[in-house]
Amino acid sequence: MQPIGVDVGSGVLTPSFLAVAREAFFRRDFEVCIDALERATSLTPAERREASLLWARAAYRTRRYSDVAAFLGPILGTFVTVDETCTAKMLHATAIARSKGAGNIDRGLSLLDGLAVAAQELGAHRAILGEIAYMLALVHWMKRDYAAVLRYAAKAEHADADVISVRATSLRGYVALATERYREALELFRFALRAYRACRERDADLVLRIIVQIAALEVALRSATVAGTHALPDGGGRYVDDSAADVPGVLRMEIAALDAWLYAFDGDRKKAYRRVRVSERLAPNDAWRVWALANRAKISAALGDTDWASEYAAEALEISGRVDWNATDDEERVALLHLAEILALTDPPEAVRVLRRYDRLTTKVDRALLMHDDVRLWILETFVRALVHRIRGEIEQACEALQRVRLQAQRVGIRWREALALIELDAIQSEPLDHGERPLQQAAVLVREHFPRSFLARRLGRWSQTVVDPIAAKLAPQPRQVLRHVLTGKNPKEIAATMALSEDTVKGYTKTLFRAFSVNSTPQLLVACYERGLGSPSWWDALDESEAIAPRTRGHSKSARRAAGEPAG
Repeated sequence: MQPIGVDVGSGVLTPSFLAVAREAFFRRDFEVCIDALERATSLTPAERREASLLWARAAYRTRRYSDVAAFLGPILGTFVTVDETCTAKMLHATAIARSKGAGNIDRGLSLLDGLAVAAQELGAHRAILGEIAYMLALVHWMKRDYAAVLRYAAKAEHADADVISVRATSLRGYVALATERYREALELFRFALRAYRACRERDADLVLRIIVQIAALEVALRSATVAGTHALPDGGGRYVDDSAADVPGVLRMEIAALDAWLYAFDGDRKKAYRRVRVSERLAPNDAWRVWALANRAKISAALGDTDWASEYAAEALEISGRVDWNATDDEERVALLHLAEILALTDPPEAVRVLRRYDRLTTKVDRALLMHDDVRLWILETFVRALVHRIRGEIEQACEALQRVRLQAQRVGIRWREALALIELDAIQSEPLDHGERPLQQAAVLVREHFPRSFLARRLGRWSQTVVDPIAAKLAPQPRQVLRHVLTGKNPKEIAATMALSEDTVKGYTKTLFRAFSVNSTPQLLVACYERGLGSPSWWDALDESEAIAPRTRGHSKSARRAAGEPAG
């Protein structure tokens, strides 16, 4: 690194060079900013001090923490004003805390603590005090001292320090995430986004990260009480500073993928497919392309287009073979979990191999990242492991894993994953759960209440009507389960074998059904159910998409039987 202000033989810059450097910094072109500053010569003392702070900020934003600490250390005594000195010492201390090395976090934290007291006594500007408080909150975040994070983040917010206060609000959102207070986190990120819109300073990276968290939480918590802001006229304010919407990038890619799922919950196939295609186009490298393609395959499968799902999954699998996964970061590696999940449907043996590849990776955990403390990752991992257990014929382990997913998802309010775990539990013939009800019936209750127009409704089909039908809803669990098997076309002997009951018991339950529906035979029972809109879950492909799981009294629509025909482009 060339010290600022030393003549390197490149001539004297024009007096406007600082303006050029500032402009590059505020448009987040940090490398250009650094390059211009490192070529600077013949600066006045005041210009040299400003250039030094600007260089330190730009290098800090490019994560050159050791360089920042080494650069500022020897020149801390050269700054003149209180605000200059406090800013330099703040950047120096925070860079030390974020540099690799034993004891650096505690050393940087100690320096920041002393600086906070001194800056207050010396009367530093309110914005500087707010930024010091934010840096203290950030370093305490690295130590996972959540109480301290919240204390200092509140100080930074109250300083009304423009975008610094927004960063502090978003940091409180991350604490809420790490402590599994997901609804509170969602409200904090939404508040941070609204506050950002009133800021004078622009920070595209910050706002995109906030939007990713909003979209991810809206997907996780989507229910009758938590809606998505993706479909609002202005996107809920979500697309601030999106002038580079078509530029490849992880954050924009993730936002598009998450919005695709929100549209899938809405039952809006066209917009779901459109957003998932955008996501794939924005993938910046092969590892993220695997992530995006696997996600596109999952969307296709959820919407019933299994042929397309197989194609996208196969392409993602092919690309995954070119990736050195040990050289990827932690978030990129989640692509292997998404890939294994869809391959469990489209190519089960490969799902086993992909999960094995994931398990063999070695990961150095960056404590500044959230994903490792997030139960949502555990839920995804455990769900995929359950699918792989089922592929291997390890039914007991699969059921145990799905039960754990169900309970954890229920605990933190991820209702759609709870419903999906129940559906998968039912598919492997698990035992009845609460109150003797089968998992599928509990899933039907959840879907009817929270996701009546979603891909989950397609999965359940007309069976979801049993939740609200005046007759079917009053049936006891066992007769209702017999009705389900009757609707699939099974005879009493087959039903008895499936339910581990005697054939006479099944016939007794069948007579109960005849009385309930006021019929005298199985054919009449089938007609009565059909007329009431009741059917087996396997009838989902005959569902009219425009009505999702709304009550029906007419026959299968032609539109529901047409293939989606999603284009590959």
